[in-house]
Amino acid sequence: MQNLKGVIKAFTFILVIVCLIQLSFTFMAKVVERRADKVASSQVNTTPPADLKGLNLIMWEDSVEQVFKTVRRNYLDSVSNNPIIDVWALRDFYTYKFSREHELSLGLDLKGGMSLIMEIEEDDVLRKLAYNSKSEIFNKAIENAKKAQTTQQGDFLSLFKQEFEKLSPNAKIAAVFAPIEAYQGKININSTNDEVITVLRKDFNAAIHNTFQVLKTRIDQFGVASPNISLQENTGRIILELPGVDDPNRVRKLLQQTAQLEFWDTYETEEVINYLGEANTTLRDLQAKEKVATTDTTQAASDSTSLGNQLFGDNTATAAADSGAAKQDTSLSNANPLWDVLYPNIITEGQSQRTGDGPMVGRAFGKDTMKVNRLLGRKEIKNIFPRDLQLLWGAHPLGQTGNIYGLYAIKRNPASTEAPLTGAVINDAYQSFDQFGTPEVDISMNAMGAAKWEQMTEAAVNSQVNGKSVKKCIAIVLDNRVFSAPRVQQKISGGRSQITGIDQLDEAVDLANILKSGKLEAQTQIIEEQIIGPSLGKESIRAGLMSLGIGFLLVFLFMVMYYSRSGVIANIAMFLNMFLLISILVSLGASFTLPSMAGILLTLAMAVDANVIINERVREEIVRGKGVRLAVEEGYQHSYNAIIDGNLTTMVIAIVLMVFGLGPIAGFGRVLFWGILTSLFTAVLFSRVVFDSAFKRNIQLNFGNKFTMDLFKHIHIDFMGKRKITYVISSVLILLSLASIIFYGFDYGVDFKGGRSYVVQFDKDVKTEEISKALTVSLDGAPQIKTYGSNNQISVTTAYMIESTAPNTDSIVEAKLFEGLKPFYTDAPSFDGFRTKNVKSSIKIEASIADDIRRSALWAFFFGISGVFLYIFVRFRKWEYATGSILALVHDPIIVMGIFSAFRQVMPFSLEIDQNIVAAVLTLIGYSVNDTVVVFDRIRETLNLHPTRPLIQNVNDSINQTLSRTIMTVVTVLIVSLILFFFGGTSIRGFSFALIVGLLIGTYSSIFVASPIMVDLMSRKKKA
Repeated sequence: MQNLKGVIKAFTFILVIVCLIQLSFTFMAKVVERRADKVASSQVNTTPPADLKGLNLIMWEDSVEQVFKTVRRNYLDSVSNNPIIDVWALRDFYTYKFSREHELSLGLDLKGGMSLIMEIEEDDVLRKLAYNSKSEIFNKAIENAKKAQTTQQGDFLSLFKQEFEKLSPNAKIAAVFAPIEAYQGKININSTNDEVITVLRKDFNAAIHNTFQVLKTRIDQFGVASPNISLQENTGRIILELPGVDDPNRVRKLLQQTAQLEFWDTYETEEVINYLGEANTTLRDLQAKEKVATTDTTQAASDSTSLGNQLFGDNTATAAADSGAAKQDTSLSNANPLWDVLYPNIITEGQSQRTGDGPMVGRAFGKDTMKVNRLLGRKEIKNIFPRDLQLLWGAHPLGQTGNIYGLYAIKRNPASTEAPLTGAVINDAYQSFDQFGTPEVDISMNAMGAAKWEQMTEAAVNSQVNGKSVKKCIAIVLDNRVFSAPRVQQKISGGRSQITGIDQLDEAVDLANILKSGKLEAQTQIIEEQIIGPSLGKESIRAGLMSLGIGFLLVFLFMVMYYSRSGVIANIAMFLNMFLLISILVSLGASFTLPSMAGILLTLAMAVDANVIINERVREEIVRGKGVRLAVEEGYQHSYNAIIDGNLTTMVIAIVLMVFGLGPIAGFGRVLFWGILTSLFTAVLFSRVVFDSAFKRNIQLNFGNKFTMDLFKHIHIDFMGKRKITYVISSVLILLSLASIIFYGFDYGVDFKGGRSYVVQFDKDVKTEEISKALTVSLDGAPQIKTYGSNNQISVTTAYMIESTAPNTDSIVEAKLFEGLKPFYTDAPSFDGFRTKNVKSSIKIEASIADDIRRSALWAFFFGISGVFLYIFVRFRKWEYATGSILALVHDPIIVMGIFSAFRQVMPFSLEIDQNIVAAVLTLIGYSVNDTVVVFDRIRETLNLHPTRPLIQNVNDSINQTLSRTIMTVVTVLIVSLILFFFGGTSIRGFSFALIVGLLIGTYSSIFVASPIMVDLMSRKKKA
C-alpha cells in the first residue's frame, strides 16, 4: 500500500510539472503579443483629426485598425522564430511560433471567427477521372448516387456502383474507363465492376486528399492564427475553424476558387464583330418568327450553366446588388435583340465608326450577362461562330463603373479542351506593384512552361489579321474569367509574366497564394458556415469566465461549510482536477468553446459527486462509532463501486458524444471523457493520499459540524409506499409531454432543419413583430424572428435561397436582409458596415448537413441508451435493475423534451432544439443513470447484508441512507447549472435550462421511477 501511495505521489508530481510546462506556452505567447501591441501602438497614430465626422471618421478608424493589424502582424512574423527564453536547453521550445502552436486555443464562440464545413463534389471527381464521359448510364448513376447519399450510408463509389448496377445489371463500368490511357494495364474491358471500383478508389481518394492539402496550404498561407483543419474520411467533407477571421467573403473566395489558371490566344475584335452582327440579325428574325420576347427568368440562370462546351465558358458576372434586377421581366426589342444587352466594341470618331482594338468584343451590365449567355447559347446562333471561338467574361468590372463587364474572344483548339499553357507550369507567384502602384501578381514558370510561353508570345507578336501584321493579346484566364489580356510587344523568354487588372491588395495577395498552392482537384461547396463577430466573442468570454469563477467559488464554499476540513481536502482534489483537465485539453489541441466550458463545469459537478459519496460513507462509519482513520479507510472501500459505476456509465455517454457528435458537441464529449478520468484519479487516489498525509501530521480532521452531521440523521421516508402515486404523476407527465411533442412540435434550430441564421444588433430597441413583417417581404417568406439577449438584438432564421449553389448567394441574402432591416436603424449603416459591425454572428447549414446532424443525434441517443443498459445489465447481473434504469432514462428525456415543446412560446429565451440540447439531454441521461446506479449499489449492498428482510424495507432503507448524498449532489450540480443559466450567456441559456430541468427530473426518477419498477419486477418474479 505504501508503494502504491509513493507511485501516486510521484505520478502526481510529474503530471503537475508537465501540465505547468504545457500551460507556460500560453503565457509566453501572450508576452510576445503584448510586445507586438506596444510596437503597433507606438507606430500608429490613433488620435483622429478634429475635422473628421460621420462616415469619414468611421473610414479613418477602419484604416487605422487595418494599419495597426498589419504592423502587429509584421512584428510577430519577424520574431516568430526568435527564442523568448534565451537558455540553451529551451531555445527551440520557447519561440513565439512554437508557443503559439501549443497555447490554449479559444473557439470561435469565445474569440470570434469563421467555421465551415466544405463538401468536396465527389461526383465531379468521378467525372474528371472518366474524362467527362458522355455515357448516359454512367452520368445517370452518378446523379442517383448523389441523391442516395442523403438517405443511405456508405461511400460515394460504393453507392455509384450500386446505382450503376440498378440501371443496367449487365453493363460494365469498365466500358467507360478501359479506353482511357491513364488506366491502360489497370482496367480492361473484361474487368468486373468490383475490380474497376478498387482501381478507381485509389485515384479517387488521392484527388480528395490533394484537394484537402491544397485548401490546407491556402489557409496556412492566409495567416490565420491557430486554424483547425480536418478531413472526414469517406464523407468528402473538410471541417475548418478559423479563429479571428474578420473578412468572411475573402475566406469564401480563397477556399472556393479552383485556381484553374490558363493562358489563351485571342481574336481581335475586327475578326469577330461581323459574326456578332450576323447573330443579332438572326436573333431578330427568330424572334419575329417565334413572336416571343426573351425575358430574364430564373430558368435563364440555370440554362446559362450549360453553355461552356462550345461558345461560352461557365461564367456569369452577376453582382449581388443587381440580384433584384435579375428577377424583372424585361423584354428585349425585336430590332436589335443582342445589341440591346451587349454593347459592341465599336468606336465613334466624328461621323465615322471603327472597330475597337483588342480581344474585348463587347460590354454588358452585370445583370445582363445571363441574357447575353442565353441569346448566344441558342443552337442557331452557335452555328454562326467559328468552332475555335470561345467567349469569356472579364473577372472584374471595367474601370470605375462597378457593374459593367467586358466580353472577350478566346481562340481555342477545337480538337482539345486544354489551354496551350496552364497553371501547372508555375513555380512561384508573389504579389507586387506595377509602376503606378497598382497591385499585380508576378509569376515564374518551369522550363517547360517558359519554352511554351516563349512560343506563344512569339506567335502573338508575328500575327496576321486580314492581311496585316498585328501584335495580338494573350488572355490570362482564372476559373473561366479573364483577369487580363495584355498585348504582347515582344517575345518573352525566361518564363516570367504578370497578372494585372487587380484592384485590391488583399486580392493580389490571395491570388498569389492560390496560385502557389495549386488548383483544386475537385469543386467544393460550403454546406455549413458559422461566423461569430469579435464583439460577441468577447461577451461570451466574459460570460464563460464569470460562470466558471462563480461556479468554482460557490461549490468550494459549500463544500467547506458542509464538510468542514474534509471539504478543504475535497476542494484541493477538485482544484487539481480542473488544473489537470485544462492542461490535458490544451496538450491535445482542443479549442475551448462555450460547450467546453459547460463540460468543465459538469466535470466539476461530477468531481463533487465523487467526493460527496466518499465523505457521506465516511460519516456513516463515524456515526457507527469508528475512529476517523478507520472510518476513512472503510468509507473509501465502500465508495469505490458507486463512484466507478456512476462514472463509467457517464463515460458511455461521453464516448457516444465523441463518436456521433459534430463540432462543439463532440468537443463537449471530449471534455466529459477526460474530465471523468481526472475526476476518478483526483477523488479516488489523490484525495486518499492527502488524507493519509494529514493523519501522519496528526492534523485533526472532521467531516461536518453539529448542524450538518445530524441534518439527515432522522429521516425515514416510505418511498416505496408512494410508488403508485408517483406512477400516476409520471404517466400524466409523459402523456402530456408526448401530446405536446406530437401535436405542438418543436422549434428546431437551424442545424436541424437547414437554413441561415443571423444575430443582428440595432442602435435602438426593436419589436420582433415589425421586423418579421418587413423581412417577410424582403426574404420572400416569413422568417423566424426572436429577441437575442436584449431588445436591441434579434436572431433571424430563414430558408431563403438555401438550396442555391450560385457563388454570390450569401451576398444576395445579406443584401436582402439589409434591405429589410435598414429602416429600423436611427442612423442606418452602409451595407459593408452592416455586414461587419451589426451582424454579430451568422450560420448557414444546408439540408444535407442538417440531415446528417439529425441522424447523428438519433444514433447518439440510441447508442447512449443501449450502452447504459448493457453496462448495468452486466454490472448488476439482473435484468430487473437494467429495466428499471432504462425506463427511468426514457422517462427523463421525454418529459424534458415535452417541456421544451410546451413552453417554447412562453419562455423569454430560446428553447430551440439543436446540437447543444442533444448534448444536454445525453448529459442528463448520464447524470440520471449515475444517480440511479448509486442507489442501486446501496440496494444491492443492503440486500446482501439483510437477505431475509422484506424487499421494500431494504429498498426504502437504501434510498434513505443515500438521501444525503443525493441531495448534496443535486444542490452542488444545481448551483453550477444555475450559474450557467444566469451568467453563461444567451447562446447556452437553453442548454443550461435543459440541465436544470433534467437534473430535477433525473433525481426524481432515480428514486420514484427506477427503484419502484425494479421492486415491482423482482416482487412479481418471487411470486411466480
